[in-house]
Formats: sequence, C-alpha cells, structure tokens
Amino acid sequence: MESKINNSRMNNPIGFLSSFILKIIACIFMAIDHIGFVLFPGKVIFRILGRIAFPLFAFFIAEGCHYSKHKIKRLLLILGMGIAYLLFYYIYAKMVYASIFITFAISIFFIYLLMDAKKMLFEKKYFIGFSLIVLFVILLIGAYFLFSIVDIDYGFAGMLVPIFISLFDFKNINVPKLVKVLDSYPVRLLCLAVSLIGVCMTSALRESQIYCYLALIPLVFYSGKVGYSKLKYGFYAFYPIHLVIIEGISMII
Repeated sequence: MESKINNSRMNNPIGFLSSFILKIIACIFMAIDHIGFVLFPGKVIFRILGRIAFPLFAFFIAEGCHYSKHKIKRLLLILGMGIAYLLFYYIYAKMVYASIFITFAISIFFIYLLMDAKKMLFEKKYFIGFSLIVLFVILLIGAYFLFSIVDIDYGFAGMLVPIFISLFDFKNINVPKLVKVLDSYPVRLLCLAVSLIGVCMTSALRESQIYCYLALIPLVFYSGKVGYSKLKYGFYAFYPIHLVIIEGISMII
C-alpha cells in the first residue's frame, strides 16, 4: 500500500515513481558497477551505468534526514554499518577502506547540525545559531582533511552532496513564506545537480563520472510516495550480500 510522504513539499505533478522503485533502480546500477569493477574491468559501459547509483542514494539519504523520527538511531545505524565494512575490508584485504556508509554517516551528522543551526537562527536565538554555524564550518574543515588522509568512498565532494540537497530543508522551522518556497522538490533537484559538479571534478573516473547526471531522469518522476515499505532494511543488507556474491563468482572464475 502506497502513502504520500508530503504532498506540499513534493508538489511533483509528473511523479509516478515511488522511493521504493527508485531505490531498486539505485541497487541495480550499483550492482552493475561492482560487477564491472570485479568481473569485467575492461568494459567501460559497466562503470558508466554504475555512476547512476550514487546520486540516487545520496538523494534518499537527504530525504531520510527530513522524514526520520529517530535521528540518532539512523545516524548510528549508517555509521555502524560503515565501521563493520571497514573492519571487513581490513580483515579480508588488509587495507583501510571506508565504504559509502562512512561517507553518508558524516553527511547525516552535518545535515542534522545544519538543521539545528537554521532552527536557532529563524527562532532568533542568534548566539546559539551562529555558534552552531561556526562549529559546522570548523568541523567541515576537519572533514576535508580527514577525507584527504583516509580513503573514503566518493571523497569529500561526495559527502557534500546530501548536505547540498538539504540546504533549504526547513522542517519544523517557522520561516517567512518567501524563504519557505525554497523548500521544494525542484530546488532539491537543482541542489543535487550543482553538488554533482564537485563529484565529477574530483572523481578518479572523470571520463565516465559525468554520466551520474543520468540519475536526474528517474528523479524527475519521483512521486513522493513510499511504495512497498517492508524491505526498509533490505536495502542496507543488499550492499554486503551482492558484494559477497560478486566476489564469490570472481573466486570461482
């Protein structure tokens, strides 16, 4: 049974794809990317199609920050999975590699911090609000150096993508109507498109990374509906399961 997430915030008259369908699409293209990387390293088409996955996942990380009722729980879940995969990579391959879950966990932290700062500023609690903004900037600089030292999936530019999408998220904030207009679906898509410029400029796959903009095509038709919701945690499980299967096939071959 499908349910609307938020009609007033979505306002997409041409939307017919639910978040469930879009996440399925993201998982398919992620699997294609990893199949190409492991099994067909010389076939560029796999990596090109794989670029579609990241923007879709980044978009729903930002959306999840808006709708989640358990912020700390969600942050700890994503971070916990990232740490688990980090340990797995270290034990399995003797390398320190932080997966996309670490990237998104850091994004979520900054999104929540920015939400609190916006709330304080619009409630005219300026000292607290500006203090949080200063803290945000300081920690963002720290994150930049962290990403330059540690190999973290999609890098600093990738971490910024969900933050950009959430820039004009004014949930539970009393803002002027003129400002509230910015909290709309077209603006979120525009912020996504702008943030992907940094990903394209910094990616090691520069020639194929530009194809990440293809992800905007299915997102244009996002309806704002949840769709089938019983596989909520199945998307998290898909990441390790499909990697194990691909690595298993590689070993057999």
